[in-house]
Amino acid sequence: MRLRCPSFFISFCFLGFLLFQAAVAGPTRSGNVSPIATRGRALAAKAPAAPDAPVNLTSLMARKGCATFANLLSSTADAAQTFAGSVDGGLTAFCPLDQAMKPFLPTFKNLTPDAKLSLLLYHAVPVYYSVATLRTGNGVVNTLATDGTARNYNLTVQNEGQQVTLKTRFTVATITATLIDKDPLAVYAIDEVLRPAEIFKPTEAPAPAPAPEAPKKKKKTPRTAKSKKALPPAGPQEQPADQTAADQSAAARNGLSVVVNMAVTAAALLMAA
Repeated sequence: MRLRCPSFFISFCFLGFLLFQAAVAGPTRSGNVSPIATRGRALAAKAPAAPDAPVNLTSLMARKGCATFANLLSSTADAAQTFAGSVDGGLTAFCPLDQAMKPFLPTFKNLTPDAKLSLLLYHAVPVYYSVATLRTGNGVVNTLATDGTARNYNLTVQNEGQQVTLKTRFTVATITATLIDKDPLAVYAIDEVLRPAEIFKPTEAPAPAPAPEAPKKKKKTPRTAKSKKALPPAGPQEQPADQTAADQSAAARNGLSVVVNMAVTAAALLMAA
């Protein structure tokens, strides 16, 4: 037996289909939003938002008055990569403004490649510090240049009211503007180039030259009267010429006397015989 669908039932089904389409489409002609459309919008609102695109650090710095520093980051091996690779873990960077960086360029160019990299890395801290944190905290912080050895590369953060300064042994820099402050990244503009003591060692003052010694006065020797040149002393066997002559004369007389005596004695003997 064949079943027949009443016409009124078909009309009822068609009307229901039209109402369903109107509910899905959204607001009705009266301006009311259908429950199905409202639920769909609620589900869309709960969907996770698309992640923010990563910040291009060098581009941000260049747009905000730190183009010279940004160019050095891009042209120095491993510098920009180290900055970018540290953002996810938290990074606070300090970029010198162009009016501070340009006069420093001749000094920078004379540094060794290792010193150039260390100086650039010295301008960032591997921790996210908001403006509020910097204005309420003081102390020594490590930088990206710190390697845990004798090369400390630390800097000191100090604040006075709303002003924040960064101090090294040779530099006092002040934060002048905030380029970005959104966890995990903060970038601030500063008015001086940070010079670490590990690179710019203080020059020791030269030791004073010893005072010249006073000239020594020569001792004056007393003048003596000129004496006649003395004759050399006679040797033990030598006698003066006058004495020798006298002795010879005496010996001659004694010899003559002996001869005379002998002649007299001989004559006496002859006469006695």
